[in-house]
Amino acid sequence: MRPVLDDVGSFPLPEGITKKRFAQTYPAAQEAVAQGRDLEGAPELKTAFYDPAASLRMKLDSGLDVVNYPQHFDMHRQFLEPIQRHQGEPFLIEEKFAQVPEVHVAEREARKAYEAGGEPLRLKVCVTGPIELYLKCGFGYTVYEEILHNLARSVNSFLRNSVLDLPHLKTEVVAIDEPSLGFVDLLNIETDGLVSALDAALEGIEPRVQIHLHTLKAADIPLECRNIDCLTGEFAASPQNIKMISRETLESHDKFIRAGITRTNIDTILGEWMEKGHTPRDEELVDSVRRISERYREAREAFGDRVAFAGPDCGLGSWPSQEVARLLLRRTVDAVRASGTD
Repeated sequence: MRPVLDDVGSFPLPEGITKKRFAQTYPAAQEAVAQGRDLEGAPELKTAFYDPAASLRMKLDSGLDVVNYPQHFDMHRQFLEPIQRHQGEPFLIEEKFAQVPEVHVAEREARKAYEAGGEPLRLKVCVTGPIELYLKCGFGYTVYEEILHNLARSVNSFLRNSVLDLPHLKTEVVAIDEPSLGFVDLLNIETDGLVSALDAALEGIEPRVQIHLHTLKAADIPLECRNIDCLTGEFAASPQNIKMISRETLESHDKFIRAGITRTNIDTILGEWMEKGHTPRDEELVDSVRRISERYREAREAFGDRVAFAGPDCGLGSWPSQEVARLLLRRTVDAVRASGTD
Protein backbone atom coordinates (compact mmCIF):
# COMPACT_ATOMS: atom_id res chain seq x y z
CA MET A 1 0.00 0.00 0.00
CA ARG A 2 1.34 3.43 -0.90
CA PRO A 3 1.76 6.19 1.70
CA VAL A 4 -0.60 9.11 2.11
CA LEU A 5 0.34 12.02 -0.17
CA ASP A 6 0.41 15.34 1.67
CA ASP A 7 2.21 18.69 1.69
CA VAL A 8 3.95 20.69 4.39
CA GLY A 9 2.03 23.94 4.21
CA SER A 10 3.23 27.26 2.90
CA PHE A 11 2.07 28.34 -0.55
CA PRO A 12 2.51 31.46 -2.72
CA LEU A 13 -0.06 34.20 -2.40
CA PRO A 14 -2.30 34.83 -5.41
CA GLU A 15 -1.46 37.72 -7.70
CA GLY A 16 -2.75 41.05 -6.42
CA ILE A 17 -2.30 40.32 -2.69
CA THR A 18 1.01 41.32 -1.15
CA LYS A 19 2.57 39.65 1.88
CA LYS A 20 2.34 42.98 3.69
CA ARG A 21 -1.41 43.33 3.12
CA PHE A 22 -2.08 39.72 4.10
CA ALA A 23 0.02 40.12 7.27
CA GLN A 24 -1.80 43.32 8.20
CA THR A 25 -5.16 41.56 7.83
CA TYR A 26 -4.22 38.31 9.58
CA PRO A 27 -4.72 39.44 13.22
CA ALA A 28 -8.20 40.75 12.38
CA ALA A 29 -9.06 37.39 10.82
CA GLN A 30 -7.95 35.57 13.98
CA GLU A 31 -10.00 37.89 16.15
CA ALA A 32 -13.04 37.52 13.90
CA VAL A 33 -12.92 33.72 14.17
CA ALA A 34 -12.47 33.90 17.94
CA GLN A 35 -15.56 36.12 18.15
CA GLY A 36 -17.61 33.89 15.82
CA ARG A 37 -17.85 36.48 13.01
CA ASP A 38 -18.14 35.61 9.33
CA LEU A 39 -14.83 36.03 7.49
CA GLU A 40 -16.70 36.59 4.23
CA GLY A 41 -18.90 39.27 5.74
CA ALA A 42 -16.33 42.09 5.91
CA PRO A 43 -15.02 43.23 2.50
CA GLU A 44 -11.39 43.66 3.57
CA LEU A 45 -11.29 40.30 5.36
CA LYS A 46 -12.80 38.60 2.32
CA THR A 47 -10.45 40.23 -0.19
CA ALA A 48 -7.20 40.23 1.77
CA PHE A 49 -7.63 37.07 3.84
CA TYR A 50 -10.48 34.73 2.90
CA ASP A 51 -9.91 34.67 -0.85
CA PRO A 52 -6.10 34.10 -0.56
CA ALA A 53 -6.65 31.37 2.05
CA ALA A 54 -9.11 29.72 -0.33
CA SER A 55 -6.09 28.91 -2.53
CA LEU A 56 -6.50 25.59 -0.76
CA ARG A 57 -8.44 24.74 -3.94
CA MET A 58 -5.21 24.94 -5.96
CA LYS A 59 -3.65 22.30 -3.72
CA LEU A 60 -6.68 20.07 -4.05
CA ASP A 61 -6.39 20.30 -7.83
CA SER A 62 -2.95 18.67 -7.61
CA GLY A 63 -4.42 15.36 -6.43
CA LEU A 64 -2.97 15.23 -2.91
CA ASP A 65 -4.72 12.85 -0.52
CA VAL A 66 -4.50 15.18 2.48
CA VAL A 67 -4.04 18.93 2.08
CA ASN A 68 -2.40 21.28 4.55
CA TYR A 69 -4.16 24.63 4.81
CA PRO A 70 -2.14 27.19 2.78
CA GLN A 71 0.21 29.02 5.13
CA HIS A 72 0.74 32.54 3.80
CA PHE A 73 1.79 34.17 7.10
CA ASP A 74 4.96 34.07 9.17
CA MET A 75 5.08 30.75 11.05
CA HIS A 76 6.17 32.39 14.32
CA ARG A 77 3.99 35.51 14.34
CA GLN A 78 0.95 33.41 13.43
CA PHE A 79 1.01 31.88 16.91
CA LEU A 80 3.18 34.10 19.12
CA GLU A 81 1.24 37.30 18.47
CA PRO A 82 -2.15 35.97 19.60
CA ILE A 83 -0.46 34.22 22.55
CA GLN A 84 1.03 37.53 23.63
CA ARG A 85 -2.23 39.43 23.06
CA HIS A 86 -4.39 36.98 24.99
CA GLN A 87 -2.21 35.41 27.68
CA GLY A 88 -3.55 34.73 31.13
CA GLU A 89 -0.35 33.31 32.56
CA PRO A 90 2.87 34.20 30.69
CA PHE A 91 2.76 32.65 27.19
CA LEU A 92 -0.41 30.68 27.97
CA ILE A 93 -3.16 31.73 25.58
CA GLU A 94 -6.85 31.87 26.46
CA GLU A 95 -8.18 28.90 24.50
CA LYS A 96 -10.91 30.89 22.74
CA PHE A 97 -8.29 32.96 20.94
CA ALA A 98 -6.12 30.02 19.82
CA GLN A 99 -7.43 30.07 16.27
CA VAL A 100 -5.99 29.13 12.88
CA PRO A 101 -8.41 31.13 10.71
CA GLU A 102 -7.35 29.26 7.56
CA VAL A 103 -9.04 26.18 9.03
CA HIS A 104 -12.32 28.06 9.08
CA VAL A 105 -11.85 29.03 5.43
CA ALA A 106 -11.16 25.37 4.66
CA GLU A 107 -14.35 24.35 6.50
CA ARG A 108 -16.45 26.86 4.55
CA GLU A 109 -14.94 25.91 1.19
CA ALA A 110 -15.27 22.19 1.95
CA ARG A 111 -18.94 22.66 2.82
CA LYS A 112 -19.62 24.48 -0.46
CA ALA A 113 -17.90 21.74 -2.46
CA TYR A 114 -19.64 18.95 -0.54
CA GLU A 115 -23.09 20.51 -1.04
CA ALA A 116 -22.31 20.72 -4.76
CA GLY A 117 -21.65 16.97 -4.85
CA GLY A 118 -17.95 16.87 -4.02
CA GLU A 119 -16.00 14.60 -1.71
CA PRO A 120 -15.25 15.42 1.96
CA LEU A 121 -12.02 17.33 2.48
CA ARG A 122 -9.18 15.49 4.22
CA LEU A 123 -7.30 18.27 6.03
CA LYS A 124 -3.85 18.58 7.56
CA VAL A 125 -3.16 21.24 10.17
CA CYS A 126 0.35 22.46 10.94
CA VAL A 127 1.13 24.49 14.07
CA THR A 128 4.57 25.80 15.00
CA GLY A 129 5.90 23.74 17.88
CA PRO A 130 6.69 24.92 21.42
CA ILE A 131 10.48 24.62 21.12
CA GLU A 132 10.54 26.67 17.91
CA LEU A 133 8.26 29.31 19.45
CA TYR A 134 10.39 29.45 22.59
CA LEU A 135 13.46 30.30 20.50
CA LYS A 136 11.64 33.42 19.27
CA CYS A 137 10.69 34.68 22.73
CA GLY A 138 13.96 36.45 23.56
CA PHE A 139 15.30 34.01 26.15
CA GLY A 140 18.14 32.80 23.95
CA TYR A 141 19.12 29.15 24.34
CA THR A 142 18.52 29.04 28.10
CA VAL A 143 15.27 27.21 28.68
CA TYR A 144 12.85 28.12 31.45
CA GLU A 145 10.70 25.02 31.59
CA GLU A 146 7.59 26.74 32.95
CA ILE A 147 7.56 29.09 29.93
CA LEU A 148 8.21 26.22 27.53
CA HIS A 149 5.39 24.22 29.10
CA ASN A 150 2.96 27.14 28.81
CA LEU A 151 3.87 27.48 25.13
CA ALA A 152 3.22 23.75 24.74
CA ARG A 153 -0.22 24.15 26.31
CA SER A 154 -0.89 27.07 23.96
CA VAL A 155 0.09 24.95 20.95
CA ASN A 156 -2.28 22.29 22.24
CA SER A 157 -5.13 24.82 22.26
CA PHE A 158 -4.45 25.79 18.64
CA LEU A 159 -4.51 22.13 17.66
CA ARG A 160 -7.66 21.27 19.63
CA ASN A 161 -9.52 24.16 18.00
CA SER A 162 -8.40 22.94 14.57
CA VAL A 163 -9.44 19.28 14.82
CA LEU A 164 -12.77 18.98 13.02
CA ASP A 165 -14.85 15.88 12.33
CA LEU A 166 -17.69 16.91 10.03
CA PRO A 167 -19.50 15.28 7.11
CA HIS A 168 -17.68 17.59 4.69
CA LEU A 169 -14.30 17.89 6.42
CA LYS A 170 -12.13 15.75 8.65
CA THR A 171 -8.81 16.81 10.17
CA GLU A 172 -6.85 13.63 9.46
CA VAL A 173 -3.31 14.78 10.23
CA VAL A 174 -1.75 17.38 12.50
CA ALA A 175 1.88 18.43 12.47
CA ILE A 176 4.04 20.46 14.79
CA ASP A 177 6.79 22.37 13.04
CA GLU A 178 10.18 22.18 14.79
CA PRO A 179 12.75 23.16 12.11
CA SER A 180 15.42 24.28 14.62
CA LEU A 181 15.48 20.97 16.49
CA GLY A 182 18.84 19.39 15.72
CA PHE A 183 20.48 22.68 14.72
CA VAL A 184 20.62 24.46 18.09
CA ASP A 185 21.92 23.48 21.53
CA LEU A 186 19.43 24.24 24.28
CA LEU A 187 20.75 24.88 27.77
CA ASN A 188 19.38 24.12 31.23
CA ILE A 189 17.13 21.33 30.00
CA GLU A 190 17.54 17.61 29.53
CA THR A 191 16.05 15.53 26.73
CA ASP A 192 13.23 14.43 29.05
CA GLY A 193 12.13 18.05 29.44
CA LEU A 194 11.91 18.54 25.66
CA VAL A 195 10.05 15.25 25.26
CA SER A 196 7.62 16.34 27.96
CA ALA A 197 6.98 19.69 26.22
CA LEU A 198 6.31 18.05 22.85
CA ASP A 199 3.98 15.51 24.41
CA ALA A 200 2.11 18.26 26.28
CA ALA A 201 1.59 20.13 23.00
CA LEU A 202 -0.06 17.04 21.55
CA GLU A 203 -2.00 15.76 24.55
CA GLY A 204 -5.45 14.49 23.64
CA ILE A 205 -5.03 15.01 19.89
CA GLU A 206 -6.73 12.16 18.03
CA PRO A 207 -5.58 12.52 14.38
CA ARG A 208 -2.21 11.12 13.30
CA VAL A 209 0.62 13.35 14.43
CA GLN A 210 3.71 14.35 12.47
CA ILE A 211 6.67 16.39 13.62
CA HIS A 212 8.19 18.46 10.82
CA LEU A 213 11.97 18.48 11.12
CA HIS A 214 14.64 19.86 8.79
CA THR A 215 17.21 17.39 10.04
CA LEU A 216 17.06 14.02 11.76
CA LYS A 217 20.11 14.79 13.93
CA ALA A 218 17.85 15.12 16.97
CA ALA A 219 15.50 12.27 16.05
CA ASP A 220 16.09 10.74 19.48
CA ILE A 221 13.81 13.39 21.00
CA PRO A 222 10.58 12.76 19.01
CA LEU A 223 11.32 9.03 19.01
CA GLU A 224 10.71 9.12 22.77
CA CYS A 225 7.45 11.09 22.48
CA ARG A 226 4.38 8.97 23.12
CA ASN A 227 2.13 11.42 21.22
CA ILE A 228 4.16 11.63 17.98
CA ASP A 229 3.51 9.03 15.28
CA CYS A 230 5.65 10.18 12.38
CA LEU A 231 8.95 12.01 11.79
CA THR A 232 9.64 14.05 8.67
CA GLY A 233 12.67 13.11 6.61
CA GLU A 234 13.67 15.82 4.13
CA PHE A 235 15.37 13.50 1.65
CA ALA A 236 15.25 15.59 -1.54
CA ALA A 237 17.37 18.64 -0.67
CA SER A 238 19.20 16.80 2.15
CA PRO A 239 19.70 13.19 1.02
CA GLN A 240 22.07 12.58 3.95
CA ASN A 241 18.99 12.51 6.19
CA ILE A 242 18.10 9.08 4.88
CA LYS A 243 21.21 7.69 6.62
CA MET A 244 20.41 9.31 9.97
CA ILE A 245 17.73 6.85 11.00
CA SER A 246 17.06 3.21 10.28
CA ARG A 247 13.96 1.17 9.68
CA GLU A 248 14.89 -0.93 12.72
CA THR A 249 14.98 2.18 14.93
CA LEU A 250 11.57 3.27 13.68
CA GLU A 251 10.15 -0.18 14.28
CA SER A 252 11.59 -0.44 17.78
CA HIS A 253 9.88 2.87 18.72
CA ASP A 254 6.76 2.15 16.61
CA LYS A 255 7.27 5.34 14.59
CA PHE A 256 6.89 6.16 10.91
CA ILE A 257 8.48 8.46 8.34
CA ARG A 258 7.09 11.18 6.13
CA ALA A 259 9.42 11.07 3.13
CA GLY A 260 10.22 14.41 1.50
CA ILE A 261 10.92 13.42 -2.11
CA THR A 262 10.69 16.69 -4.09
CA ARG A 263 13.04 19.63 -3.70
CA THR A 264 11.46 22.88 -2.57
CA ASN A 265 14.61 24.93 -1.73
CA ILE A 266 13.91 27.45 -4.46
CA ASP A 267 16.86 29.77 -3.76
CA THR A 268 19.33 26.92 -4.25
CA ILE A 269 17.50 25.72 -7.36
CA LEU A 270 17.61 29.21 -8.90
CA GLY A 271 21.29 29.54 -7.97
CA GLU A 272 22.10 26.31 -9.79
CA TRP A 273 20.41 27.59 -12.94
CA MET A 274 22.26 30.91 -12.69
CA GLU A 275 25.56 29.05 -12.51
CA LYS A 276 24.62 27.41 -15.81
CA GLY A 277 23.93 30.85 -17.32
CA HIS A 278 20.32 29.92 -18.06
CA THR A 279 17.08 31.58 -17.05
CA PRO A 280 14.76 28.66 -16.33
CA ARG A 281 11.15 28.38 -17.38
CA ASP A 282 8.82 27.74 -14.47
CA GLU A 283 8.44 24.05 -15.31
CA GLU A 284 12.23 23.66 -15.25
CA LEU A 285 12.31 24.71 -11.60
CA VAL A 286 10.43 21.57 -10.61
CA ASP A 287 12.08 18.16 -10.27
CA SER A 288 11.15 15.74 -13.02
CA VAL A 289 8.68 12.96 -12.34
CA ARG A 290 11.52 10.50 -12.98
CA ARG A 291 13.79 12.07 -10.32
CA ILE A 292 10.98 12.27 -7.77
CA SER A 293 10.17 8.61 -8.46
CA GLU A 294 13.80 7.66 -7.82
CA ARG A 295 13.79 9.37 -4.43
CA TYR A 296 10.51 7.73 -3.55
CA ARG A 297 11.92 4.31 -4.37
CA GLU A 298 15.03 5.05 -2.30
CA ALA A 299 12.86 5.93 0.69
CA ARG A 300 10.78 2.77 0.29
CA GLU A 301 13.90 0.64 -0.01
CA ALA A 302 15.30 2.19 3.19
CA PHE A 303 12.14 2.17 5.31
CA GLY A 304 9.60 -0.11 3.63
CA ASP A 305 6.10 0.22 5.04
CA ARG A 306 7.39 2.63 7.67
CA VAL A 307 6.95 5.34 5.00
CA ALA A 308 3.48 6.47 6.04
CA PHE A 309 3.44 9.81 4.19
CA ALA A 310 5.22 11.23 1.15
CA GLY A 311 5.30 14.63 -0.49
CA PRO A 312 7.52 17.64 -1.10
CA ASP A 313 10.30 18.47 1.35
CA CYS A 314 9.05 21.71 2.83
CA GLY A 315 6.65 24.51 2.03
CA LEU A 316 6.34 26.48 -1.20
CA GLY A 317 5.74 30.00 0.08
CA SER A 318 8.78 31.45 -1.71
CA TRP A 319 8.03 29.91 -5.09
CA PRO A 320 7.32 32.28 -8.01
CA SER A 321 3.61 31.59 -8.42
CA GLN A 322 0.74 29.43 -7.33
CA GLU A 323 0.73 27.76 -10.74
CA VAL A 324 4.32 26.47 -10.53
CA ALA A 325 3.74 25.43 -6.91
CA ARG A 326 0.72 23.41 -8.03
CA LEU A 327 2.83 21.84 -10.79
CA LEU A 328 5.34 20.70 -8.17
CA LEU A 329 2.58 19.09 -6.13
CA ARG A 330 1.12 17.45 -9.24
CA ARG A 331 4.46 15.96 -10.30
CA THR A 332 4.96 14.59 -6.80
CA VAL A 333 1.54 12.94 -6.90
CA ASP A 334 2.18 11.55 -10.39
CA ALA A 335 5.59 10.16 -9.39
CA VAL A 336 4.25 8.23 -6.41
CA ARG A 337 1.12 6.98 -8.12
CA ALA A 338 3.18 5.78 -11.10
CA SER A 339 5.29 3.64 -8.76
CA GLY A 340 2.69 0.90 -8.63
CA THR A 341 2.35 0.90 -4.83
CA ASP A 342 -1.38 1.72 -4.78
